[in-house]
Amino acid sequence: MLRIVPTQSAAQAKGYYSHSDYYSEGQELDGVWRGRAAERLGLAGQVEKGQFDALCDNRNPTTGEQVTASHRANRTVGYDFNFHAPKSLSLLHAVTDDPALLRAFQDAVDETMRRIEADMQARVRKGYQYQDRTTGEMVWARFDHLTARPIGGIPDPHLHSHCFVMNMTFDRDEGEWKAGQFRNLKRDAPYYQAVFHANLTARLRDLGLPLEKTPDGWEVQGFSRTTLEKFSRRTKQIEELASARGITDAEEKAALGAKTREGKSKHLTMSDLRRLWSDRLDPSERGAVEKLRVHPAPSPSGDLDVRAALDYAGRHLFERQSVVGERQLIAEMLQAGLGRFSVREAENAIARSDVIVREVKGQRLATTREVLREEECLIAFARDGRGRVAPLGRANDPIRRDWLNAGQRAAVQHVLTAPDRVMLIRGSAGAGKTSLMQEAVEAIERGGKKVFTFAPSAEASRGVLRREGFADAETVARLLVDAELQERTRGQVLWIDEAGLLGSRTMRQVFDLADRLDCRVVLSGDRKQHGAVERGAVLKVLEDQAGLPVAEVKEIQRQKGAYKEAVSLLAEGRTEEGFDALNALGWVREVPDADRYQQLADDYVAAVKDGKTALVVSPTHAEGDKVTAAIRQGLQAVGRIGSDDRTIATLTRVDLTEAQRGREGHYRPGDVLQFHQNAKGFPIGQRLVVGEGQSVPCDQASRFQVYRPGSLTLATGDSIRITRGGATRDGHKLENGAVYSVAGFTPTGDIRLQNGWVVDHGYGHLAYAYVATSHASQGKTVDRVFIGQSSQSWPATSREQFYVSASRGRQQVTVYTDDKDVLRDAIQQSHEKLAATELLAGDAHCDAIRHRLRLDWATDQSRRAEERTREHVREAVYE
Repeated sequence: MLRIVPTQSAAQAKGYYSHSDYYSEGQELDGVWRGRAAERLGLAGQVEKGQFDALCDNRNPTTGEQVTASHRANRTVGYDFNFHAPKSLSLLHAVTDDPALLRAFQDAVDETMRRIEADMQARVRKGYQYQDRTTGEMVWARFDHLTARPIGGIPDPHLHSHCFVMNMTFDRDEGEWKAGQFRNLKRDAPYYQAVFHANLTARLRDLGLPLEKTPDGWEVQGFSRTTLEKFSRRTKQIEELASARGITDAEEKAALGAKTREGKSKHLTMSDLRRLWSDRLDPSERGAVEKLRVHPAPSPSGDLDVRAALDYAGRHLFERQSVVGERQLIAEMLQAGLGRFSVREAENAIARSDVIVREVKGQRLATTREVLREEECLIAFARDGRGRVAPLGRANDPIRRDWLNAGQRAAVQHVLTAPDRVMLIRGSAGAGKTSLMQEAVEAIERGGKKVFTFAPSAEASRGVLRREGFADAETVARLLVDAELQERTRGQVLWIDEAGLLGSRTMRQVFDLADRLDCRVVLSGDRKQHGAVERGAVLKVLEDQAGLPVAEVKEIQRQKGAYKEAVSLLAEGRTEEGFDALNALGWVREVPDADRYQQLADDYVAAVKDGKTALVVSPTHAEGDKVTAAIRQGLQAVGRIGSDDRTIATLTRVDLTEAQRGREGHYRPGDVLQFHQNAKGFPIGQRLVVGEGQSVPCDQASRFQVYRPGSLTLATGDSIRITRGGATRDGHKLENGAVYSVAGFTPTGDIRLQNGWVVDHGYGHLAYAYVATSHASQGKTVDRVFIGQSSQSWPATSREQFYVSASRGRQQVTVYTDDKDVLRDAIQQSHEKLAATELLAGDAHCDAIRHRLRLDWATDQSRRAEERTREHVREAVYE
């Protein structure tokens, strides 16, 4: 693992050297100077306290002169780049005291730091410039540690290194020392981490050690999970503390560890510790260590060569993104290869592949010909269909809902009069898209065409759309697999609501179907809300690249007054102003950790008691769990939930891509595979538990999903959500996302719902329904919205997330946070996806590639048209 932590205090930085008085105990090794900038300052060999302290004070250790021009009191002194070995390597080195293992680790750290140094930058602000210049010079001190913080006075083995990088670099172009620019180094931390592990595993392979892939990285083969857990007491302690506090973010866990650690144990030498550690091993574990002590030749493993690693990394990353950083791609390759190839070999493999790389604002971004072809097909179908079909209605058709506003009326007229195969409606959250949809569908069907309505999710289609009068609304997924439904749509109109949640692969399938069945397509949605989980930014591509005219509905109907004005600002992308407007209403509340969730829960319970429909939104499941606990406690206190608690087994989906599901190293014992399609040897619906004697059918990865067992405490009155579609014991269909109330339990422990249905106690796919993520809340409307969004949820915070969350209410939204200012800044970042065509626009070489892809599409369309003509002739002859 690699963590990069800034240090603002010179006194804190000097603390790295303060433990030199017990280096002789052997738990830490003498620090050493590294880096080109260190050489420029005449620093080499062992770190001396005076030298280190002088640099922390921004002084040259030799001359005493100030190094960089900036010397503010609150200046960032430096950054701690800390590297950690896997537990198995730490334990093997600790027990054997093999110097070759320590050398391999130190050399891997040094090689990785030299690569980081090559990317070091300084700010350039002279001569009206505002850029960052690569200097390639750093000064750092490397401190190697052999143990973790003690538990009960005794530490566990933990081989790690702190490379403290001083906040200074030498700009040769200007001939002066400057503060470093570390922003891009922190951004690329996952890449450097992968480089470190590739360097380390390559050296361990040279030593003959067998390695194995694990869900969290890799380990030396030969150590059981039980053995490693014996020597991971500190990790277990931090995980238990984090779980109790609802912390899931790695950075927050590390900060928690720093706050709760015991002081270093100075009374034990390494010899003492080795004896203690050896005593903790049983005879079989000692035997495993002895086998590894002689560095046996590694057995064949599942690690990938460079071409297979590129294939895996591409399938994994491009499943959900159209454009990724080249370094992100290399990092995935290195992790899959476990030292079988170098960074240079990975770069060469990319250069020889169909991956297309382009530099944008100093960062090399990548896509593939397959992704580009997919987007070009979408663009070509939409563009080729412009002006090619008869309108679905007439311009003078009367609007029967006379209360529709001008924007809604214009959108209806657009759908009725546009001579295009594909039509777009862009509508802000709460702007009345469903109302205009009802008007347009009725007018189309009066003209003789049938409209089939769809949405990406079961809740949006069979839930929201059906409640709004579209009785036959279905999911897009159902359309793509149901041949009978497809045939009914022939020559008719496909209307897809919330279309922004569809990825480009799914939309291409829809367009191919529309082409084959001669259907018109209407897409309604809002690209400023959440996008698809799978790759693609479909609405943006069709609007910007295909040149389709867009009917835009802006006037918000859901909210009124000041609330409406605030949501309008959020919809326009004026996020700071929208946040300030909500704050001015008193609806953004800064509440300390001890009281925040209780206050939110009290307000929610009060709203429910007043008969209001209410929704609680939190960006992350971890924070949502805290809010849920407080809400349940409040509902039980007022008698809305009973005291007849039952513990129900649950299954929570593990977020693995198909590529990850295709490799055994990503599974943990106890994981549950459930098949959603028939597979070789596994019928649909069957479950397989990992580690129960049967190997994982990785070649069937497209046919199952992976779940992790858990539990849920339920009582009468609880509100639950279905997390995977299925059926009740009495044969009723359970839709994914549907919410039900618990009426009680059967004598056998099954769950009786308020509507009388009975859910098997082993169904598993259940969760509390009190809190939703912003993704799950999209499309919902309630009276009042409560948002729990503390700094714990910053990684999931974005402009799109806040806009969706805040716009769900009719009457009020209340935000509960621990820091208004930080939240205001965090919601400025956007999670909007970059399209492949957007990345490559304007590049001559890429334009040539796109031109060839368009010609390929045109040729394919001609072939399809000829096939359809021949089919029509055959049908006519037959008749």
